[in-house]
Amino acid sequence: MVVQDFAKRFRGYVPLVSATTASAGTAHSNGRWSRAFIVMSISNMVLFLMTASMMTSLGIRSQKRVLNAELRATSSYTPIYDMIDLEPSIRRINGTVMPAGKLSIARQFPNPAADAIWTQDIELIRPIPVTREQIIKMGKDPDTVAKLEDDVWGLGDDAYVAALDLFHNLHCLNVVLDPLSSIGASSGLKIRGKGVDLLTRTITADATKEDSMPEIHLNHCVDILFQHISCSNNLNLVTRHWTEGLEYPFPDFSIQAHCINFEKLTEWHKEASVDLKKYLRVMKKPPGVKERLTEVWHPEEWFERQN
Repeated sequence: MVVQDFAKRFRGYVPLVSATTASAGTAHSNGRWSRAFIVMSISNMVLFLMTASMMTSLGIRSQKRVLNAELRATSSYTPIYDMIDLEPSIRRINGTVMPAGKLSIARQFPNPAADAIWTQDIELIRPIPVTREQIIKMGKDPDTVAKLEDDVWGLGDDAYVAALDLFHNLHCLNVVLDPLSSIGASSGLKIRGKGVDLLTRTITADATKEDSMPEIHLNHCVDILFQHISCSNNLNLVTRHWTEGLEYPFPDFSIQAHCINFEKLTEWHKEASVDLKKYLRVMKKPPGVKERLTEVWHPEEWFERQN
């Protein structure tokens, strides 16, 4: 041992501590690293559990389906999205010029069953209650919106009159179709009937005088339909096909479109609306209410502006 120590000193190596001290230091160092490893392991485990908990929470939240989320993403505000699941889906539009099988309501010639659907389910613009906050979110002034008074309707102190614009558009479609009915009438077909009296149709459409000026009414409806069609996000392409019996490529108008469940909405529309007979009886303007400035109601003045 002495010889080994001498040899080490001769080679210039001089240990700073004895072997016993070094061994004790190594054990102490190992113990310190063991404790650090345990602390780090526990910390990592805690972080892992926290991360897993957060991911699980986010996953559960993402699984909570937002009603009509696809429609909300491409639409302006409407409270209807909170009231009914419109079940948006991709559907095939039947664009066949002369379709076989069952015809849609719009393709049927006037008949009692079709007339009843048009007048009661489609063209009739039913008043539905909304809240003051919803009116503000729609960008409207709630102070000029007609209120459904609680002592009359029993809907609370926050119920106002609104109506679905979609059904106004369909009303306008029928207005455009009415003059075309003369084509069918000349062929011996019955002109589409009006199952709802004029007063009901005009008041629920919020225009008590529009049928006294049919040219302006028709012009208004054509413009409304034009604006809605040109405003829509429908940029589907119509392919043109070589077709039997035709020399040039013929368009296939049967596109895939993003649609709502219109039948479901129609049923909801009837259930959610207020009683029409009562509405016609009690919803006359009371004195002293704040009024919205009217548009031009003089046909002569309007026609002059066209010249």
